[in-house]
Amino acid sequence: MTARTLFKIVVWLGVIANWSFGVWVLFFDPHKLLNMLNLGDQQSILWLYNYSFLLMILSLFYLPAANDPFRYRTNAWLLVVGRLVPSSTFLLGVALGYMPEGFLGLFLADGTFGVIELVLLLQIFRRGPAAGDYGYAA
Repeated sequence: MTARTLFKIVVWLGVIANWSFGVWVLFFDPHKLLNMLNLGDQQSILWLYNYSFLLMILSLFYLPAANDPFRYRTNAWLLVVGRLVPSSTFLLGVALGYMPEGFLGLFLADGTFGVIELVLLLQIFRRGPAAGDYGYAA
């Protein structure tokens, strides 16, 4: 299996994970999700609805890069940033005591997706575009 195929699969799995989180919050019991992930129960979850919508919208910008990282190079790099920055924020938040320890699970999830996507993207760009890719000159 090529790095491009693996990249596409990992990006899609991440999008599915993001959408699963968002759909749970928007249509099911967000308090149960917070408790299950050990994120601390919140009296007001308005922020969680906003976060979920933004997460789902952000994930849609990952899809063009999953299909063609050469044509959507900026999207491809930003999806890695979009995983690693929140991941490090969760780790820092827990380390400084601003976030419950349950955020370490989100750190691991986003961090794992981000690192795998980074490694695969570096391999993809190191090998260069294949015939038929955007910008390919024979």
